[in-house]
Amino acid sequence: MKHRHENKERYLTPERISRECQRAACAGLKSPVLAVIPLELAAMLFVSAKGAGQIYLDLLPLLILITILSDFFVCLVRGSQKMVMLSLILLTVGTMLQSIFRQEQILKKGDAASAGSAAGNLQLQYVTALACALLIGAVYWNIRECSSLKAAEILLIVSVALSLFTLVFARGVGNVKNWIHLGGLSFQTTEVVKFLYLFICAALLGTVEHPSRRRITAFFFVSLTEMGFLVLQSEFGTLLLIIMVFLTFLFLFVPDLRIFGITAVSMGILSAGIAGLGIFVSKWAAAGKTLGTNPLAQKFLASFQKISNRFIYWKHPEKDPLGLGYQLLKARESILLGGWFGTSSVTDLPVKTSDLVFPALIQRCGMIFAFLVFFLFILLWLEGMKVCVKKKDKYHRMMAVGLLFMFFDQTVIIIAGSTGLCPLTGITLPFISSGGSSLVISFMLMSVLICISGNISWKGIRSEEDEFFAESTDRAKRIFASGYRHVRGLVQNIGAASRGVSGSRPQESGCKTGGV
Repeated sequence: MKHRHENKERYLTPERISRECQRAACAGLKSPVLAVIPLELAAMLFVSAKGAGQIYLDLLPLLILITILSDFFVCLVRGSQKMVMLSLILLTVGTMLQSIFRQEQILKKGDAASAGSAAGNLQLQYVTALACALLIGAVYWNIRECSSLKAAEILLIVSVALSLFTLVFARGVGNVKNWIHLGGLSFQTTEVVKFLYLFICAALLGTVEHPSRRRITAFFFVSLTEMGFLVLQSEFGTLLLIIMVFLTFLFLFVPDLRIFGITAVSMGILSAGIAGLGIFVSKWAAAGKTLGTNPLAQKFLASFQKISNRFIYWKHPEKDPLGLGYQLLKARESILLGGWFGTSSVTDLPVKTSDLVFPALIQRCGMIFAFLVFFLFILLWLEGMKVCVKKKDKYHRMMAVGLLFMFFDQTVIIIAGSTGLCPLTGITLPFISSGGSSLVISFMLMSVLICISGNISWKGIRSEEDEFFAESTDRAKRIFASGYRHVRGLVQNIGAASRGVSGSRPQESGCKTGGV
């Protein structure tokens, strides 16, 4: 009974929240998280020198509020204060940079009155991200059932439904279909899908010490399903991220390393086969053959050319300086102009607020500052690795690994792509790039990771997998049997109707003959 009472005390009950509020108030300025506030105030000097002081000043109260609430949240869950501090510093850098971008856009348009609307857009993104982060943190801290296989099944249905809805109703940005527009608001559905993917996989592999073949098969099915939808949406940046997280889960949480080896080799062979098929289909299409000109081949060829062009113009962007190589050439120009300490000479860099935000950071703040930002990401990754190593419960350990690697892999992919170290992909730099959907998910990822780093009381639910999978199998069999009966009945009715028609035709013919 005492043990149950102690566990109950670790949840975010109203009584505990009241006590923690009193304790946080007593702590006051002693909290190391609040030490970020002077840095946020000092950043005002740098932004003002760039002419964007008014926009940053409009965002500064909200940035300080986020810092205070983050400090309160980490005190409640007894989480890692270092991770919170590093995240807030990165958010401060992102706020500085986005304020400068918006001021440059205002000067370019010559409309000084739009400064308030520029800050308002960022304020809305920050408020939404903070609310979602606090909500998902409270849910994860209190609701143990999110680790159950039932929850995984529900989340998979939600993820698939969201992907199907996106394929049907989403507007295409370029060749990518991953944006849903509702009134004046829009959000990127693939950001939500990748977040749900972590919970589904952790429930399958993280709630037992040795996953059975059924669980591993279900893990492969979920992963391939998500990858298939991303291919159909032509969202290859998120696809690469999901593949990297999938391989990480497979290597760390499936005991049989042969499965990882076979999967890695199979993926390599499949990639080589797709590349070879793409070359042949391209030749058939150029020759006007049916195998290369039918709609299915054209759909495959469009996706293949999109990927192959990234590799071609990554190596030689000068081949199409005004088209597919334009972004990389401008990124290189920005890096060269920025040098070690930045420059006031601003080049017209495309998608500088999102995909190419790191070259824009180098241009305006210098290579040294950019290295410091990347070093902050490395420190955040190292602090997260400490959480992964110390966590004893496998479910939380797997969730921490997934959250951390998804966050850091995304960072490495976009920095390497925008600086020319690998082909460029259309994903964002966490906490730095603009974008409401990506910012919200970055806040949510960090919120759950901070919860895991704290003294969370519950462990992953060890479900009776035989009953669950047997129930799922029986449900599938019932659906199949019901569908089979309906189809069979329909065929029988059609057959009976056709026999009745064919049987009545001689009689009608005979009657007509007799009448004549």
